[in-house]
Amino acid sequence: MTDKRPPGMLQVDVDDLWVYYESIGLQTPGNAPAQAYREGIPRLLDLFDRFSVRATFFVCGRDLPAQTQTVLEMARRGHEVANHSTGHRNGFARLSFAEKRADIAATGDLIAQATGQQPVGFKSPGFSFSPDLLAVLADLGYLYDSSLLPTPYAPLLRGLYRGLSARAIDPTHFGQATNGLAPLAPYRPDPARPYRRMRIGGAEVRRDQGAEIETGTPALWEAPVTTMPITRLPMHSTFVLRTGRWLFDLGMALVRARAVPVNYLLHAADVLDAVADPALASYGFLAQPWAEKRPLYEHMLEALSMAYRLIPTCEFIQSRVPDVN
Repeated sequence: MTDKRPPGMLQVDVDDLWVYYESIGLQTPGNAPAQAYREGIPRLLDLFDRFSVRATFFVCGRDLPAQTQTVLEMARRGHEVANHSTGHRNGFARLSFAEKRADIAATGDLIAQATGQQPVGFKSPGFSFSPDLLAVLADLGYLYDSSLLPTPYAPLLRGLYRGLSARAIDPTHFGQATNGLAPLAPYRPDPARPYRRMRIGGAEVRRDQGAEIETGTPALWEAPVTTMPITRLPMHSTFVLRTGRWLFDLGMALVRARAVPVNYLLHAADVLDAVADPALASYGFLAQPWAEKRPLYEHMLEALSMAYRLIPTCEFIQSRVPDVN
C-alpha cells in the first residue's frame, strides 16, 4: 500500500544538563549526570520506534567520545546525527568566521569518528544565527543549516527568558526579528539576506513540493524549525510543555491547513524525570516528572506521525533536490 502521508522532519537537540547550568551562568556540578544521554535518548529512541519515526539528533562535541555508544545507537536505528557545536556557547553568532569554523569542524570530526560518517547538518546553540555561518558551513561541505528561527518575536522571547531565569541573555539568542520573514519550508538562503530565498537572474528560486529548489550548482540550504503559520509563534516542545497542549494542536492545525512541510523540534531534556537541583528550577520542564509529561509527548508524536512520514532532515532535502542526489 502506498503511504499517502507527506514527508516531514523531526529534530532533537541533545542538550545535556551542563547546557542548562551554563546557560544561566552557573558552573556545572562535578557530579552532574549525563542525564540526557542516559535517560532521555533511550526513552526517545523507544518512542520513535513505537511511532515509526526517524529523526535528526543534533549533538554537541563536548559529549563525545564519552557518549559514542549512544550516538552509534541513534545511527543504528536509522536516525541522522548532526552537529550542534562543540560547547553550546552563548552568543555563537558573535564568534569570528575562523572561530565558528574551528568549532563546527572539531565536532564534525568527533561525530565522524563516532559514526563513520561526516555530518551534513548544523544547528547553532540558541538559534544564535549570523549570515557568515552559511559561508562557514558551505566551506565545510555541509548540506543544510537549521539555525534560523522564523519568528519576529525574538526580542520578546529574550525578555521572557530574562524574566523567568533572572539572568542576562545574549542579544543574539533566538536570532533577529527580521528572521520572521523567512519561509517555513526548507529554502536556499540569499547570502546577503538569509531570511530571503536566493534569487537567480532577478527571480526567486522556484517552489517544488514544499521545498525551495534551484537547478544548477549545489548550495547550502536553510531548514527552519517550524513556527506557527500566520502568527509565527514558536510551537516546539519546550514552549508546549510550558503553555499546554492547545499550542501544539493549534499549530498543527495551521501547519496542515497551509500545507507546510513540518520540521518539529524536541529537546532530549524534555523527557527526563524531574531534576532535583533547585538551581535549574527556572526550567520548568526539568522539574516535571516524566509521568506528567508523557501523555503530552505521546499525543504530539502520535499526531505528527499520523499526519507526516517523518524522516531525517538530510533525507528530506536530498529527496527533493536533483543536484544533491
